[in-house]
Amino acid sequence: MLENRVPWNLKDVFSIHVLRLLVGLFLVRILYPMIFVATPFVIEVTDRLVVLALVCLVVRRHNGNFKALGLTFQHFNRNLFYGIVVGFILLGLSIFSERIYTTVLFLTPSQHPLVAQVEKAISWRDLASPLFLAGALAPLTEEILYRLFTFLPMKDKWGFWGGAIASSFIFALMHFNLYWLSEMILVGVGLSYLYYKTGSLVSSIAAHSVLNTSKVIMLFLGISFV
Repeated sequence: MLENRVPWNLKDVFSIHVLRLLVGLFLVRILYPMIFVATPFVIEVTDRLVVLALVCLVVRRHNGNFKALGLTFQHFNRNLFYGIVVGFILLGLSIFSERIYTTVLFLTPSQHPLVAQVEKAISWRDLASPLFLAGALAPLTEEILYRLFTFLPMKDKWGFWGGAIASSFIFALMHFNLYWLSEMILVGVGLSYLYYKTGSLVSSIAAHSVLNTSKVIMLFLGISFV
């Protein structure tokens, strides 16, 4: 369980979220067009690398220890198991919430570029890019940003539930899709609880990966969420 306070504060957190957007916009809208035409894959990878770089800079500046914060392979098998189990639980909750949106609230989601890419896939080879982005890169970078970096100082200030809900709201908001807002908050709280209880970021990364990977494969196979 994560009990120690982290050395960075909420000002650092909000500064990094703003910087992420500004640096990303500069690279994608100004610098890249001067050099080459950036594909959606390059844009997505750029955003993830920017996230990792900014978080590492702040954590290192405050002499933070990633290993002590749960980014370690200690008890790997146990944490991986917990992550897989919770990942499938969150998958069920995610699908249930989407069915509520469409059958009760009569809402339909705006299409995500990654979803469009999966829907156009003809073979499993076509899934290589979306599976890498959704199943590996996104879980790693988002758990570092939203759970390790954002959740922990909010937990220190407002307690577990306050920190989990606030960080999950930011997690949902940064996906820029109101349709998924409540679903992402629910998933974010679940991932925060898993990270907090196991003390390992491996568990939340694994759960996040199971959720995303399952949805990509289900979408490719034509299995409806609603």
